[in-house]
Amino acid sequence: MNSQIQLIVPEWFVQDELHIIETIVSEVSATTGIVIAGENFDASKQCNPTVRLYMIRLIENQFELIKELDAFQFETVEEAKLFCSKLPGLNAIDLIMLMNKEEPLFSV
Repeated sequence: MNSQIQLIVPEWFVQDELHIIETIVSEVSATTGIVIAGENFDASKQCNPTVRLYMIRLIENQFELIKELDAFQFETVEEAKLFCSKLPGLNAIDLIMLMNKEEPLFSV
C-alpha cells in the first residue's frame, strides 16, 4: 500500500459511492498502479457488496484512474473485506481460484 500518492478522484467515483480500500503502486513501474475500491460495504443498497479494481497511471505528478479492470461481487461484506485483504499478496493462480469460489492454495 502506498499512502503517500496523490490520486485524482473523479466525480463519478464519488457519485457511485465507491470507497478506496487500498492503492498499490507497481514496484516495477512507479507510474502504474491499482486501486482497490469497495461498493456497498455499508449494505445501504440493494446490490451485493462489490470490489472493483481500477488501473491508475501517473500523469503530471498525480495518479489518475484510467479504467476499470474487473469487479467481484460477494454475498457478504465480510467476504468482500477478506478478499480485499488477501488480494495484494495473491499470485495469479490463487486469484483464479478465488474468482471460481475456491480457496487459495498456492500463495504463502
